[in-house]
Amino acid sequence: MEFVSPTPKGQVTIPKPIRDALGLTPKTKLRVYADRGRVVLEPVSPLDSLLEELEAEARQKGYTREDLEREVEAVREQLIKKLYPAGD
Repeated sequence: MEFVSPTPKGQVTIPKPIRDALGLTPKTKLRVYADRGRVVLEPVSPLDSLLEELEAEARQKGYTREDLEREVEAVREQLIKKLYPAGD
């Protein structure tokens, strides 16, 4: 266990052995949140990162979750029809 202190800007350096063990690189995105008095850092998968960006963009454009679910279903149906044409 190592101890770290936040800088005046609130930045914390993750010790190298921990970065290495988790495969963290400067490009790794981390989710940060408080949980029962602890600060938790979790690596975000590339897919989660993409979904978060898409969700934020959709929200900015005024789309609701229901709008997105309808659009996903429509695209899914189009893809199924394209991949599995009727009568084949």
